[in-house]
Amino acid sequence: MYTCGSCKKQVTLKPDDPIRCPFCGYKLLIKERPKVSKRVKAR
Repeated sequence: MYTCGSCKKQVTLKPDDPIRCPFCGYKLLIKERPKVSKRVKAR
């Protein structure tokens, strides 16, 4: 899932799709990060 940088809509892309928002045509898409934080033990 990606978020458009201009219209803020959720966009799903396939591997052969162009990197462009299908709603507004903007070329900047932001990848969604998982909301789960990782815990790492320090040594």
